[in-house]
Amino acid sequence: MEYIEDETLECLNDGDNKCDGEIVFRESLSGTGTPIPRCDHHWDEALQRDEEIRERYPALQPQDFDPNYCGERWYEDE
Repeated sequence: MEYIEDETLECLNDGDNKCDGEIVFRESLSGTGTPIPRCDHHWDEALQRDEEIRERYPALQPQDFDPNYCGERWYEDE
């Protein structure tokens, strides 16, 4: 995807009037690789929110996870 160098970027979260810092394209934290324009302030918030989500839902199943308890699987390929 090509971007015009002198393009005026608008932060994705501009609607809350809390933008601060430089607005640049940053990689999506969802793993799609889609570049998203965000200011420094909202980028820091997004990183913090992503960290909280990863702590809450770890990549590896907890030791006490029992798939028989509710019929669910931790990994999609099981």
